[in-house]
Amino acid sequence: MTRRYDIIVVGSGFSGSLLAWILASQGRSVLLIDRSKHPRFAVGESSTPTADFLLAYLAQRWNLPALAPLASWGQWKELYPEILCGKKRGFSYYRHHPGQPLNRENLHAESMLVAASARDAWSDTHWLRSSVDAFLADQARSAGATLLESTQLLSARFDPLANRWTCTLKTACASTKDTEPSIEANWIVDATGHQGLQSPWIDNPDDSSFMQTRTGALFGHFEGVAPFAAATCPEDPFCGDDAAQHHVLDDGWVWMLRFDHGVTSVGLVQPSSTQRSERTFWEVLERHPSLAELMQDAKLVAPLGHDTAKPTMGSVDRMSRCRARASGPGWVCLPVSYGFVDPLHSSGIAHSLSGVVRLAEALVSDRNDCYESIRAYGADLRREIQWLDLLVAGCYAAQPSFESFMAYACMYFVSAIEFEKQLAVDPGRWPNGFMQSQDSRWVPVVNQAYEFLVRSRQTQDRNESTLSRFPMQVRGWIEPWNRVGLLDPASANRISHSVAPKYASSIEGLCRSLAK
Repeated sequence: MTRRYDIIVVGSGFSGSLLAWILASQGRSVLLIDRSKHPRFAVGESSTPTADFLLAYLAQRWNLPALAPLASWGQWKELYPEILCGKKRGFSYYRHHPGQPLNRENLHAESMLVAASARDAWSDTHWLRSSVDAFLADQARSAGATLLESTQLLSARFDPLANRWTCTLKTACASTKDTEPSIEANWIVDATGHQGLQSPWIDNPDDSSFMQTRTGALFGHFEGVAPFAAATCPEDPFCGDDAAQHHVLDDGWVWMLRFDHGVTSVGLVQPSSTQRSERTFWEVLERHPSLAELMQDAKLVAPLGHDTAKPTMGSVDRMSRCRARASGPGWVCLPVSYGFVDPLHSSGIAHSLSGVVRLAEALVSDRNDCYESIRAYGADLRREIQWLDLLVAGCYAAQPSFESFMAYACMYFVSAIEFEKQLAVDPGRWPNGFMQSQDSRWVPVVNQAYEFLVRSRQTQDRNESTLSRFPMQVRGWIEPWNRVGLLDPASANRISHSVAPKYASSIEGLCRSLAK
Protein backbone atom coordinates (compact mmCIF):
# COMPACT_ATOMS: atom_id res chain seq x y z
CA MET A 1 0.00 0.00 0.00
CA THR A 2 1.38 3.43 -0.99
CA ARG A 3 1.31 6.21 1.57
CA ARG A 4 0.91 9.68 0.13
CA TYR A 5 2.20 12.96 1.55
CA ASP A 6 2.44 16.49 0.28
CA ILE A 7 5.98 16.94 1.62
CA ILE A 8 8.79 14.78 2.97
CA VAL A 9 11.21 16.64 5.25
CA VAL A 10 14.47 14.71 5.63
CA GLY A 11 16.21 15.72 8.86
CA SER A 12 14.52 16.59 12.17
CA GLY A 13 16.95 19.18 13.48
CA PHE A 14 15.43 22.47 14.59
CA SER A 15 14.85 23.95 11.12
CA GLY A 16 13.48 20.77 9.55
CA SER A 17 11.17 20.15 12.52
CA LEU A 18 10.01 23.77 12.62
CA LEU A 19 9.19 23.75 8.90
CA ALA A 20 7.31 20.46 9.31
CA TRP A 21 5.39 21.94 12.26
CA ILE A 22 4.33 24.98 10.23
CA LEU A 23 3.33 22.98 7.17
CA ALA A 24 1.35 20.46 9.22
CA SER A 25 -0.41 23.29 11.06
CA GLN A 26 -1.52 24.63 7.66
CA GLY A 27 -3.13 21.36 6.68
CA ARG A 28 -0.33 19.89 4.60
CA SER A 29 0.42 16.19 5.01
CA VAL A 30 4.04 15.97 6.13
CA LEU A 31 6.42 13.08 6.68
CA LEU A 32 9.43 14.02 8.86
CA ILE A 33 12.21 11.44 8.85
CA ASP A 34 15.63 11.23 10.49
CA ARG A 35 18.33 8.57 10.51
CA SER A 36 18.95 9.31 14.21
CA LYS A 37 16.53 9.83 17.11
CA HIS A 38 15.95 12.46 19.77
CA PRO A 39 17.46 13.55 22.04
CA ARG A 40 20.86 13.73 20.33
CA PHE A 41 23.93 15.94 20.66
CA ALA A 42 24.46 18.84 18.27
CA VAL A 43 26.42 22.08 18.21
CA GLY A 44 25.31 25.31 16.57
CA GLU A 45 23.79 26.65 19.76
CA SER A 46 24.12 30.43 19.85
CA SER A 47 21.08 32.50 18.94
CA THR A 48 21.07 36.21 18.00
CA PRO A 49 18.60 39.12 17.88
CA THR A 50 18.05 38.28 14.21
CA ALA A 51 17.03 34.73 15.14
CA ASP A 52 14.70 36.09 17.83
CA PHE A 53 13.01 38.41 15.34
CA LEU A 54 12.44 35.50 12.96
CA LEU A 55 11.17 33.13 15.66
CA ALA A 56 8.74 35.74 16.93
CA TYR A 57 7.56 36.44 13.40
CA LEU A 58 7.02 32.76 12.63
CA ALA A 59 5.03 32.34 15.85
CA GLN A 60 2.75 35.21 14.91
CA ARG A 61 2.57 34.59 11.15
CA TRP A 62 1.51 30.96 11.53
CA ASN A 63 -0.33 31.29 14.86
CA LEU A 64 2.03 29.04 16.82
CA PRO A 65 1.83 30.32 20.41
CA ALA A 66 3.94 27.37 21.61
CA LEU A 67 6.87 28.72 19.57
CA ALA A 68 6.74 32.28 20.91
CA PRO A 69 8.60 31.76 24.22
CA LEU A 70 11.76 30.67 22.39
CA ALA A 71 12.20 34.24 21.12
CA SER A 72 13.65 35.54 24.41
CA TRP A 73 15.40 34.12 27.45
CA GLY A 74 12.96 35.54 30.02
CA GLN A 75 9.82 34.07 28.43
CA TRP A 76 11.63 30.82 27.71
CA LYS A 77 12.69 30.36 31.35
CA GLU A 78 9.23 31.25 32.65
CA LEU A 79 7.19 29.06 30.33
CA TYR A 80 9.59 26.26 29.33
CA PRO A 81 11.99 25.65 32.23
CA GLU A 82 12.31 22.02 31.12
CA ILE A 83 13.82 23.01 27.72
CA LEU A 84 17.46 23.72 28.51
CA CYS A 85 19.09 26.93 27.38
CA GLY A 86 21.49 29.67 28.51
CA LYS A 87 21.34 33.45 28.75
CA LYS A 88 23.07 35.41 25.99
CA ARG A 89 23.21 39.16 26.56
CA GLY A 90 25.57 39.71 23.64
CA PHE A 91 29.05 39.01 22.33
CA SER A 92 32.26 39.14 24.40
CA TYR A 93 35.83 38.94 23.03
CA TYR A 94 39.09 38.50 24.96
CA ARG A 95 42.60 38.47 23.49
CA HIS A 96 44.93 35.73 24.73
CA HIS A 97 48.70 35.64 24.14
CA PRO A 98 50.71 32.41 24.37
CA GLY A 99 52.38 32.03 27.75
CA GLN A 100 50.74 35.13 29.23
CA PRO A 101 47.67 35.51 31.45
CA LEU A 102 44.99 38.04 30.53
CA ASN A 103 46.43 41.54 30.84
CA ARG A 104 44.21 43.32 33.36
CA GLU A 105 46.15 46.58 32.88
CA ASN A 106 45.23 46.69 29.19
CA LEU A 107 41.80 45.05 29.39
CA HIS A 108 39.85 47.65 27.41
CA ALA A 109 42.26 47.43 24.47
CA GLU A 110 42.34 43.62 24.50
CA SER A 111 38.67 42.86 24.99
CA MET A 112 35.33 43.96 23.59
CA LEU A 113 31.72 43.53 24.71
CA VAL A 114 28.78 44.23 22.41
CA ALA A 115 25.33 44.02 23.99
CA ALA A 116 22.45 42.56 22.01
CA SER A 117 19.68 43.33 24.50
CA ALA A 118 18.95 46.03 27.03
CA ARG A 119 17.96 43.67 29.85
CA ASP A 120 18.04 40.04 30.88
CA ALA A 121 14.39 39.33 30.12
CA TRP A 122 14.87 40.08 26.40
CA SER A 123 18.20 38.31 26.13
CA ASP A 124 19.05 35.97 23.32
CA THR A 125 19.70 32.35 24.19
CA HIS A 126 22.12 29.49 23.85
CA TRP A 127 20.16 26.44 22.74
CA LEU A 128 20.96 23.05 24.23
CA ARG A 129 20.23 21.51 20.87
CA SER A 130 19.38 18.05 22.19
CA SER A 131 16.60 19.64 24.23
CA VAL A 132 15.38 22.24 21.70
CA ASP A 133 15.46 19.95 18.67
CA ALA A 134 13.48 17.26 20.53
CA PHE A 135 10.87 19.85 21.56
CA LEU A 136 10.38 21.10 18.00
CA ALA A 137 10.18 17.57 16.56
CA ASP A 138 7.52 16.75 19.14
CA GLN A 139 5.58 19.91 18.22
CA ALA A 140 5.66 18.88 14.55
CA ARG A 141 4.25 15.49 15.47
CA SER A 142 1.56 17.06 17.66
CA ALA A 143 0.54 19.31 14.75
CA GLY A 144 -0.08 16.26 12.57
CA ALA A 145 3.26 15.50 10.91
CA THR A 146 4.30 11.85 10.82
CA LEU A 147 7.69 11.54 12.54
CA LEU A 148 9.83 8.50 11.74
CA GLU A 149 13.13 8.34 13.61
CA SER A 150 15.99 5.91 12.91
CA THR A 151 14.80 5.99 9.31
CA GLN A 152 16.71 6.43 6.04
CA LEU A 153 15.56 7.44 2.59
CA LEU A 154 16.69 4.42 0.54
CA SER A 155 15.56 5.47 -2.90
CA ALA A 156 13.51 8.11 -4.64
CA ARG A 157 12.31 8.58 -8.20
CA PHE A 158 10.76 11.82 -9.46
CA ASP A 159 8.10 11.77 -12.17
CA PRO A 160 8.27 15.22 -13.85
CA LEU A 161 4.92 14.72 -15.58
CA ALA A 162 3.07 13.98 -12.36
CA ASN A 163 5.34 16.25 -10.25
CA ARG A 164 5.58 13.46 -7.72
CA TRP A 165 8.24 11.43 -5.90
CA THR A 166 8.04 7.69 -5.28
CA CYS A 167 10.31 6.73 -2.39
CA THR A 168 11.26 3.79 -0.20
CA LEU A 169 12.41 4.06 3.40
CA LYS A 170 14.41 1.86 5.73
CA THR A 171 13.53 1.98 9.42
CA ALA A 172 15.86 0.42 11.99
CA CYS A 173 14.05 -0.37 15.25
CA ALA A 174 13.60 -3.18 17.70
CA SER A 175 10.56 -4.58 15.91
CA THR A 176 11.59 -4.53 12.25
CA LYS A 177 14.49 -4.21 9.84
CA ASP A 178 12.28 -4.39 6.80
CA THR A 179 11.99 -1.92 3.95
CA GLU A 180 8.94 0.30 4.39
CA PRO A 181 6.12 0.32 1.81
CA SER A 182 6.25 2.81 -1.02
CA ILE A 183 5.89 6.53 -0.18
CA GLU A 184 4.72 9.23 -2.56
CA ALA A 185 5.20 12.99 -2.12
CA ASN A 186 5.17 16.18 -4.15
CA TRP A 187 8.25 17.69 -2.48
CA ILE A 188 11.37 16.55 -0.67
CA VAL A 189 12.98 19.11 1.68
CA ASP A 190 16.64 18.45 2.52
CA ALA A 191 17.20 19.39 6.16
CA THR A 192 19.97 16.86 6.80
CA GLY A 193 22.73 19.38 7.50
CA HIS A 194 26.31 18.81 6.41
CA GLN A 195 25.58 15.26 5.17
CA GLY A 196 23.22 16.42 2.44
CA LEU A 197 21.05 14.13 0.34
CA GLN A 198 23.97 12.69 -1.59
CA SER A 199 22.23 10.24 -3.87
CA PRO A 200 21.67 9.38 -7.53
CA TRP A 201 18.17 10.86 -7.42
CA ILE A 202 19.29 14.29 -6.21
CA ASP A 203 22.49 15.33 -7.98
CA ASN A 204 23.84 18.13 -5.79
CA PRO A 205 27.64 17.91 -5.45
CA ASP A 206 29.87 19.97 -3.18
CA ASP A 207 30.76 23.41 -4.55
CA SER A 208 32.85 24.96 -1.77
CA SER A 209 35.96 25.98 -3.70
CA PHE A 210 34.99 29.67 -3.80
CA MET A 211 34.88 30.00 -0.01
CA GLN A 212 37.64 32.02 1.66
CA THR A 213 36.88 30.81 5.19
CA ARG A 214 38.61 27.50 5.81
CA THR A 215 38.47 26.49 9.44
CA GLY A 216 37.92 23.34 11.45
CA ALA A 217 36.87 22.76 15.03
CA LEU A 218 37.18 20.52 18.09
CA PHE A 219 34.24 20.77 20.48
CA GLY A 220 32.33 19.27 23.36
CA HIS A 221 30.14 19.96 26.37
CA PHE A 222 31.87 20.33 29.72
CA GLU A 223 30.90 20.55 33.35
CA GLY A 224 33.01 22.59 35.76
CA VAL A 225 34.12 25.44 33.46
CA ALA A 226 34.99 28.34 35.80
CA PRO A 227 33.50 31.85 35.48
CA PHE A 228 35.83 34.32 33.77
CA ALA A 229 35.93 36.63 36.80
CA ALA A 230 39.39 37.97 35.92
CA ALA A 231 37.94 39.67 32.81
CA THR A 232 35.29 41.72 34.63
CA CYS A 233 35.51 45.51 34.70
CA PRO A 234 33.07 48.18 35.99
CA GLU A 235 32.28 49.48 32.50
CA ASP A 236 30.99 46.14 31.22
CA PRO A 237 27.39 46.49 29.96
CA PHE A 238 26.68 42.88 30.99
CA CYS A 239 28.45 39.90 32.50
CA GLY A 240 30.97 38.67 29.94
CA ASP A 241 30.02 35.06 30.69
CA ASP A 242 26.39 35.74 29.67
CA ALA A 243 27.43 35.90 26.04
CA ALA A 244 28.77 34.13 23.04
CA GLN A 245 32.23 34.26 24.57
CA HIS A 246 35.15 34.44 22.13
CA HIS A 247 38.69 33.80 23.38
CA VAL A 248 40.77 35.12 20.49
CA LEU A 249 44.16 33.51 19.81
CA ASP A 250 46.91 34.24 17.26
CA ASP A 251 45.35 31.97 14.63
CA GLY A 252 41.85 31.08 15.74
CA TRP A 253 39.65 31.28 18.80
CA VAL A 254 37.86 29.32 21.52
CA TRP A 255 34.11 29.59 22.03
CA MET A 256 32.38 29.20 25.38
CA LEU A 257 28.58 29.12 25.57
CA ARG A 258 27.24 28.66 29.09
CA PHE A 259 23.94 26.91 29.73
CA ASP A 260 21.84 27.51 32.83
CA HIS A 261 22.22 23.93 34.13
CA GLY A 262 26.00 24.14 34.61
CA VAL A 263 27.16 22.77 31.26
CA THR A 264 29.32 24.83 28.87
CA SER A 265 29.79 24.28 25.15
CA VAL A 266 33.48 24.75 24.38
CA GLY A 267 35.06 24.65 20.93
CA LEU A 268 38.48 25.38 19.45
CA VAL A 269 38.40 26.87 15.93
CA GLN A 270 41.63 26.92 13.90
CA PRO A 271 42.62 26.81 10.21
CA SER A 272 41.50 23.66 8.44
CA SER A 273 45.15 22.73 7.83
CA THR A 274 45.71 22.32 11.60
CA GLN A 275 45.97 18.81 13.02
CA ARG A 276 43.05 18.12 15.37
CA SER A 277 42.87 15.77 18.35
CA GLU A 278 41.70 15.92 21.94
CA ARG A 279 45.33 16.14 22.97
CA THR A 280 45.97 19.22 20.80
CA PHE A 281 42.83 20.85 22.24
CA TRP A 282 44.25 20.65 25.76
CA GLU A 283 47.73 21.65 24.58
CA VAL A 284 46.36 24.86 23.07
CA LEU A 285 44.53 25.67 26.31
CA GLU A 286 47.66 24.99 28.39
CA ARG A 287 49.64 27.47 26.28
CA HIS A 288 47.20 30.21 27.32
CA PRO A 289 47.23 30.49 31.13
CA SER A 290 43.88 32.24 31.57
CA LEU A 291 42.13 29.62 29.44
CA ALA A 292 43.91 26.83 31.29
CA GLU A 293 42.62 28.28 34.55
CA LEU A 294 39.03 28.38 33.26
CA MET A 295 39.25 24.73 32.21
CA GLN A 296 41.37 23.27 35.02
CA ASP A 297 38.40 21.49 36.66
CA ALA A 298 36.37 20.95 33.49
CA LYS A 299 35.05 17.49 32.66
CA LEU A 300 33.89 16.45 29.19
CA VAL A 301 30.31 15.09 29.29
CA ALA A 302 29.23 15.04 25.61
CA PRO A 303 29.16 13.95 22.85
CA LEU A 304 29.31 10.24 23.52
CA GLY A 305 31.45 8.03 21.31
CA HIS A 306 29.78 5.90 18.64
CA ASP A 307 30.84 2.57 20.12
CA THR A 308 31.05 3.44 23.80
CA ALA A 309 29.31 5.48 26.46
CA LYS A 310 32.56 7.38 27.06
CA PRO A 311 32.43 11.09 26.09
CA THR A 312 34.62 11.93 23.09
CA MET A 313 35.18 15.38 21.60
CA GLY A 314 33.61 16.12 18.25
CA SER A 315 35.84 17.15 15.36
CA VAL A 316 35.29 18.75 11.95
CA ASP A 317 38.29 19.27 9.69
CA ARG A 318 36.55 21.88 7.54
CA MET A 319 33.31 23.58 8.48
CA SER A 320 32.82 25.87 5.48
CA ARG A 321 30.82 24.13 2.77
CA CYS A 322 28.32 24.86 0.00
CA ARG A 323 26.33 22.72 -2.43
CA ALA A 324 26.02 23.38 -6.15
CA ARG A 325 22.27 24.02 -6.00
CA ALA A 326 19.63 24.90 -3.43
CA SER A 327 16.77 23.30 -5.35
CA GLY A 328 15.82 21.13 -8.29
CA PRO A 329 12.73 19.40 -9.70
CA GLY A 330 10.62 18.52 -6.67
CA TRP A 331 13.31 19.17 -4.04
CA VAL A 332 14.73 22.08 -2.07
CA CYS A 333 17.38 22.58 0.64
CA LEU A 334 17.05 24.43 3.88
CA PRO A 335 20.13 26.63 4.52
CA VAL A 336 21.55 24.09 7.00
CA SER A 337 21.96 21.63 4.12
CA TYR A 338 22.87 24.06 1.37
CA GLY A 339 25.80 25.76 3.06
CA PHE A 340 27.54 26.90 6.22
CA VAL A 341 30.55 29.13 6.87
CA ASP A 342 31.83 29.19 10.46
CA PRO A 343 30.45 29.80 13.98
CA LEU A 344 32.38 33.06 14.51
CA HIS A 345 29.39 35.42 14.18
CA SER A 346 26.69 32.99 15.40
CA SER A 347 24.82 33.31 12.10
CA GLY A 348 23.81 29.65 11.72
CA ILE A 349 20.53 29.61 13.66
CA ALA A 350 19.34 32.88 12.12
CA HIS A 351 20.20 31.79 8.59
CA SER A 352 18.42 28.47 9.06
CA LEU A 353 15.33 30.26 10.39
CA SER A 354 15.40 32.64 7.43
CA GLY A 355 15.07 29.57 5.21
CA VAL A 356 12.08 28.35 7.22
CA VAL A 357 10.44 31.77 6.78
CA ARG A 358 10.80 31.62 3.00
CA LEU A 359 10.08 27.95 2.38
CA ALA A 360 6.99 27.95 4.59
CA GLU A 361 5.49 30.70 2.43
CA ALA A 362 6.50 28.96 -0.79
CA LEU A 363 5.26 25.48 0.11
CA VAL A 364 1.80 26.63 1.19
CA SER A 365 1.30 28.69 -1.99
CA ASP A 366 -0.10 27.42 -5.29
CA ARG A 367 2.17 25.52 -7.67
CA ASN A 368 3.22 28.36 -9.98
CA ASP A 369 3.98 30.77 -7.14
CA CYS A 370 5.78 27.98 -5.30
CA TYR A 371 8.20 27.24 -8.14
CA GLU A 372 8.94 30.92 -8.73
CA SER A 373 9.55 31.56 -5.02
CA ILE A 374 11.90 28.59 -4.73
CA ARG A 375 13.91 29.66 -7.78
CA ALA A 376 14.40 33.11 -6.23
CA TYR A 377 15.23 31.53 -2.89
CA GLY A 378 17.99 29.42 -4.47
CA ALA A 379 19.65 32.48 -6.01
CA ASP A 380 19.41 34.30 -2.70
CA LEU A 381 21.03 31.44 -0.76
CA ARG A 382 24.13 31.46 -2.96
CA ARG A 383 24.49 35.21 -2.48
CA GLU A 384 23.99 34.86 1.28
CA ILE A 385 26.65 32.16 1.72
CA GLN A 386 29.11 34.28 -0.27
CA TRP A 387 28.24 37.26 1.93
CA LEU A 388 28.58 35.41 5.23
CA ASP A 389 31.88 33.98 4.00
CA LEU A 390 33.11 37.52 3.35
CA LEU A 391 32.01 38.75 6.79
CA VAL A 392 33.87 35.91 8.50
CA ALA A 393 36.99 35.51 6.34
CA GLY A 394 38.19 39.06 6.99
CA CYS A 395 38.42 38.44 10.73
CA TYR A 396 40.79 35.53 10.15
CA ALA A 397 42.75 37.54 7.59
CA ALA A 398 43.31 40.19 10.27
CA GLN A 399 44.89 37.82 12.80
CA PRO A 400 47.03 37.97 14.87
CA SER A 401 46.16 41.68 15.24
CA PHE A 402 43.28 41.87 17.75
CA GLU A 403 42.60 45.52 16.87
CA SER A 404 42.17 44.64 13.20
CA PHE A 405 40.18 41.50 14.05
CA MET A 406 37.68 43.55 16.05
CA ALA A 407 37.60 46.33 13.46
CA TYR A 408 36.59 43.87 10.76
CA ALA A 409 34.09 42.20 13.12
CA CYS A 410 32.31 45.56 13.12
CA MET A 411 31.38 44.82 9.51
CA TYR A 412 29.24 42.00 10.88
CA PHE A 413 27.74 44.15 13.64
CA VAL A 414 26.73 46.87 11.17
CA SER A 415 25.20 44.21 8.90
CA ALA A 416 23.24 42.72 11.79
CA ILE A 417 22.04 46.08 13.08
CA GLU A 418 20.88 47.21 9.64
CA PHE A 419 19.15 43.90 8.95
CA GLU A 420 17.35 44.02 12.27
CA LYS A 421 16.05 47.45 11.26
CA GLN A 422 14.52 45.79 8.20
CA LEU A 423 12.98 43.13 10.43
CA ALA A 424 11.55 45.75 12.78
CA VAL A 425 9.68 47.27 9.81
CA ASP A 426 8.50 44.00 8.23
CA PRO A 427 9.94 40.66 9.39
CA GLY A 428 8.64 38.92 6.28
CA ARG A 429 10.17 41.22 3.67
CA TRP A 430 13.86 42.11 3.32
CA PRO A 431 14.48 44.41 0.34
CA ASN A 432 18.21 44.59 1.16
CA GLY A 433 18.57 40.84 1.62
CA PHE A 434 19.46 38.62 4.55
CA MET A 435 22.05 40.41 6.67
CA GLN A 436 22.22 43.19 4.02
CA SER A 437 23.58 40.81 1.40
CA GLN A 438 21.88 42.90 -1.31
CA ASP A 439 22.56 46.35 0.13
CA SER A 440 24.11 48.24 -2.80
CA ARG A 441 25.70 50.87 -0.50
CA TRP A 442 27.01 48.56 2.21
CA VAL A 443 28.31 45.53 0.30
CA PRO A 444 31.08 47.52 -1.51
CA VAL A 445 32.32 48.86 1.85
CA VAL A 446 32.81 45.35 3.23
CA ASN A 447 34.53 44.23 0.03
CA GLN A 448 36.86 47.22 0.29
CA ALA A 449 37.80 46.30 3.86
CA TYR A 450 38.43 42.67 2.95
CA GLU A 451 40.58 43.57 -0.06
CA PHE A 452 42.64 45.89 2.15
CA LEU A 453 43.41 43.03 4.54
CA VAL A 454 44.27 40.61 1.73
CA ARG A 455 46.66 43.13 0.18
CA SER A 456 48.26 43.66 3.58
CA ARG A 457 48.84 39.93 3.92
CA GLN A 458 50.30 39.66 0.43
CA THR A 459 52.74 42.51 1.06
CA GLN A 460 53.59 41.01 4.46
CA ASP A 461 53.14 44.24 6.39
CA ARG A 462 50.26 42.92 8.50
CA ASN A 463 51.85 44.09 11.76
CA GLU A 464 53.39 47.28 10.43
CA SER A 465 52.14 50.75 9.61
CA THR A 466 49.60 49.86 6.90
CA LEU A 467 47.68 47.40 9.06
CA SER A 468 47.91 49.63 12.12
CA ARG A 469 45.79 52.19 10.24
CA PHE A 470 43.08 49.66 9.49
CA PRO A 471 40.84 50.25 12.57
CA MET A 472 40.80 54.00 11.92
CA GLN A 473 39.96 53.41 8.26
CA VAL A 474 37.14 51.07 9.21
CA ARG A 475 35.78 53.65 11.60
CA GLY A 476 35.59 56.10 8.70
CA TRP A 477 34.07 53.57 6.31
CA ILE A 478 31.26 52.58 8.70
CA GLU A 479 30.52 56.11 9.92
CA PRO A 480 27.29 56.55 7.85
CA TRP A 481 25.79 53.46 9.56
CA ASN A 482 27.48 53.60 12.96
CA ARG A 483 25.00 54.94 15.52
CA VAL A 484 26.07 52.76 18.46
CA GLY A 485 29.70 53.82 18.97
CA LEU A 486 31.58 50.97 17.30
CA LEU A 487 35.33 51.74 17.33
CA ASP A 488 34.68 55.03 19.12
CA PRO A 489 37.54 55.53 21.66
CA ALA A 490 35.02 56.97 24.10
CA SER A 491 33.18 53.65 24.22
CA ALA A 492 36.30 51.80 25.45
CA ASN A 493 35.22 48.74 23.43
CA ARG A 494 32.04 48.47 25.52
CA ILE A 495 28.85 48.78 23.42
CA SER A 496 25.83 48.84 25.71
CA HIS A 497 23.08 48.62 23.07
CA SER A 498 23.24 47.61 19.42
CA VAL A 499 19.91 46.16 18.33
CA ALA A 500 16.62 47.55 17.05
CA PRO A 501 13.63 47.16 19.40
CA LYS A 502 12.83 43.47 19.40
CA TYR A 503 9.90 42.31 17.37
CA ALA A 504 9.53 39.68 20.09
CA SER A 505 7.99 42.31 22.36
CA SER A 506 4.92 42.42 20.09
CA ILE A 507 4.01 38.81 20.76
CA GLU A 508 3.72 38.93 24.52
CA GLY A 509 0.01 38.24 24.00
CA LEU A 510 0.82 34.87 22.42
CA CYS A 511 3.01 33.99 25.39
CA ARG A 512 0.29 35.07 27.83
CA SER A 513 -2.23 32.85 26.07
CA LEU A 514 0.18 29.94 26.41
CA ALA A 515 0.70 30.66 30.13
CA LYS A 516 -3.07 30.38 30.70
